Amino acid sequence: MKKVSLLVKALGLGTLISAGAYAQYNPKASYEGPAKMNTWSLSIHGGPTQFFGDLREYDYYPVGLNNFDSASERGTYFGGLTVGKQLSHLFGLQLGGSYGTLRGMKRRQYFSYFRSEYLQGDLTGSVNLKSLLFGVNKMKHWKVDVYTGVGLMSFKSTAYELGTGRVRRYTGNTGDGVVRNASNRNTLVIPVGLGVHYELSPRFDLGLDIRYNRTNTEQLDATIGGDASSVFDPVGPRGSLTATEMKRGNSNVDGYGYGAVMLTYKLGKRAIRVQKINGKYEYDTTLGTYHLRWTDPKSLIKPPVILTLEQIDSVAKANRPKDIDPRLLTDTDNDGVSDYFDRQPNTPAGSIVSGAGEAIDFDKYVSAALPGVACAEIFTNVQFDTDKNVIKPEFYDMLNKVVELMNKTQCRLQLAGHADRRASDRYNIALSRRRVEAVRQYLVRAGLNDPSRIVVDYFGSFKPVGDTSRPGLTKNRRVELRLVP
Repeated sequence: MKKVSLLVKALGLGTLISAGAYAQYNPKASYEGPAKMNTWSLSIHGGPTQFFGDLREYDYYPVGLNNFDSASERGTYFGGLTVGKQLSHLFGLQLGGSYGTLRGMKRRQYFSYFRSEYLQGDLTGSVNLKSLLFGVNKMKHWKVDVYTGVGLMSFKSTAYELGTGRVRRYTGNTGDGVVRNASNRNTLVIPVGLGVHYELSPRFDLGLDIRYNRTNTEQLDATIGGDASSVFDPVGPRGSLTATEMKRGNSNVDGYGYGAVMLTYKLGKRAIRVQKINGKYEYDTTLGTYHLRWTDPKSLIKPPVILTLEQIDSVAKANRPKDIDPRLLTDTDNDGVSDYFDRQPNTPAGSIVSGAGEAIDFDKYVSAALPGVACAEIFTNVQFDTDKNVIKPEFYDMLNKVVELMNKTQCRLQLAGHADRRASDRYNIALSRRRVEAVRQYLVRAGLNDPSRIVVDYFGSFKPVGDTSRPGLTKNRRVELRLVP
């Protein structure tokens, strides 16, 4: 049984040590895992853009010439800012905003080119593809995300005739044929993309972001196209795409893409990243806080350690409390003050003593007590015969003095009942309770004006002050009285 007890204590101690060293439980986290983790990030990104729609000469290669029948499709760009919130190691949300430009041209059918500026805001959700497909233990400092979402794009575009540069159409709200500046038009956007990131340090990540944005309009290039009926009138009026010209042609809706370099700053306190120690990646949350982008919370849970019996004995001995001074458990003179604090450990039986165990003249103390003041700590006992709860006449005078003192002062009284060991625990508890109640009732009948200042307790034979000899058993049949301020 001793070995089993030591095993339970040691395993409990090991669990507490493990929890304190490797994980701080975070019940408010949206992810599974025992440790607090950083979850927010801020990214800046930018790069070239590419338009996909009617005014596009080739599918994948942008034209770079400017002459009588060409207009460069190159030189477009964008820049943006994104706030990220990682919901779990595999899933995250990003709220982003960007500004950019677009260009395109088409010789066949349209003989036109366009220029456009846009602002876009979007909310996307990402999936950590690397961890999902290859696991969290491979390519520790690499991250591959796929994402999609929804956004709103505000753009203004103007289409021009190749060679002459004359305005043909532009986004706006007028249709009187007078050439004016383009104005903004809004459209829904569905972004789809792939991001590859490398963890440079505990704070910074560097990545490459490739995205295609599908818009919900054919007017991103200020052109509605697809067949001969959509060709610009070579001599007719030029002007805005009015509400009546919001029709859809036979071509697909417009879109654009980009390739961007992304620098991410990971927010949060005490940022750290996993380190390789002796050829193996090791986590230790006592050093700081990991980011959920890169760390699976389950990786921070340490497996339980199975101790040998020798280790269990060592842990139990190391954590064993100091032995209690035996003088705290003995009261040689049975005056209610343990020998450790008793300045007079041999006071006569029935003595009334102070908190230091020194005998006092209780009659003089009661006579000298001032009304309304607190009293000092005073101890005494009431002894009982075997299996009895009747107060002996020799204690009447002392109890009457207790009543007089309590009525004059603000003293409180603690009563604790005890019994010897010559019966069952249940019987002795009940007997000690009857003895305490007998003393309390005597005090009330003797004229105590505030019985609420009496606190009672009873312990049966669990707190003996004497041994199993006849004198020792006599000491144990008692009610302890403790007058306190």
